[in-house]
Amino acid sequence: MSIPPTMKERQKIFIAVMGVTGSGKSTFIQTATGSDDVHIGHTFKSCTGAVSAHTLSLDEYDATLIDTPGFNDTFRSETEVLKEIANWLDYTYRNPPHVMLTGIIYMQSITDRRMYGSTLRNLKMFRQLCGESPLRNVVFTTTGWGTAEKSGELSKALENQESLRSDSDFWEPMIRRGSTMAKFEDTKASALAIIMSIVERNPILLKIQEELVDENKKLIDIAAGHTVNEEMKRLEEKYTQDIAKVQKEMEEALAARDTEYHAALQEAKENYERLRDEAQRARDFLQYERRNEKRRLTNEIEGMKRQLERDKKKHEEYLELKFKAQQINEEMKYEEIVKKLRANGHLLRDEERQVLEMKIQELEAASVNGGNATNSKKKKGKGTKLLVGLAQILGSVTMGLLGFPMLFGDPIGTLASIF
Repeated sequence: MSIPPTMKERQKIFIAVMGVTGSGKSTFIQTATGSDDVHIGHTFKSCTGAVSAHTLSLDEYDATLIDTPGFNDTFRSETEVLKEIANWLDYTYRNPPHVMLTGIIYMQSITDRRMYGSTLRNLKMFRQLCGESPLRNVVFTTTGWGTAEKSGELSKALENQESLRSDSDFWEPMIRRGSTMAKFEDTKASALAIIMSIVERNPILLKIQEELVDENKKLIDIAAGHTVNEEMKRLEEKYTQDIAKVQKEMEEALAARDTEYHAALQEAKENYERLRDEAQRARDFLQYERRNEKRRLTNEIEGMKRQLERDKKKHEEYLELKFKAQQINEEMKYEEIVKKLRANGHLLRDEERQVLEMKIQELEAASVNGGNATNSKKKKGKGTKLLVGLAQILGSVTMGLLGFPMLFGDPIGTLASIF
């Protein structure tokens, strides 16, 4: 007896939407799903802070679109963005139902004038995330055609499209390996047509999933992590050389008793030292060092205003995180928090379980060395301190797996509700 169409099990598919900040990822997803839950930016500041999932029904498919931050994120370093995306891809494949993507929609604004900056860096990272074979399930999608037409730059947009298609620095090598191209024309019909071109393809295992899960590599040892690490190393070396040059000029100015010039050089040296230290912190981040430091590696000294904005946002995020951790600590004893963390530790990678145990042991040691640290107030604050410290290092996806999704929102729970 044949099964009525209405009783057939709907096929679940997963499609990642990637691209640089401002390429139209969130706009595409909102247009396709009709959901107001997708945050859209109207400036070059990133609105997609974390990986998020949005589902729509298409014929016999339940299609989940995965919104991802770009590697040129306004407020976060490339290492932070890499870890956010890597963790989502890792945990959803490592744990049931072992998600593999049906395809990837890679978006690029056709009016982007900075084609050789963040575009090339993001493409290199993207290709290393994918590997070679999965490229056949990639649809390179151009956006901004309406804007180009209204501004009278349609011919320039067409030139850009041809460059993307045929230039070996851009999409040409990946198109030769099976990737396709599409135009998003700001309509739901256009968005759905792009999605429907993917749904019947076989799911793919990305290189980053193979490296992290099947080969059990650490984040810094995978191809994409190595690229970020090398870039941070290059910047660190550059700023170290700049500091040495300024130091020499300072000594010469001091010898000539030019105190005003010496003061200006001292300020320049401090700026270079800060930039060098930020590059070092970004490299250390791949080793699961401090997560709450920001780097500003572009525009060197003249980005002070943007840096203040980043620091303000970071502080606000920290205060919100601390408040949520305090709420949890009000409801659970420190021992209960530790028990819950350890009970879910098997879901993590080895390196992250080590971080978890290290933070717990550090806190225990601090309590012992602190002498009379067992009074109720200090003991009550231990849970807050532990959760905040872990959250800043491990991020939203990992804290969700550990049983505390309320600290960031719940990317894992959102996914679980889809199945």
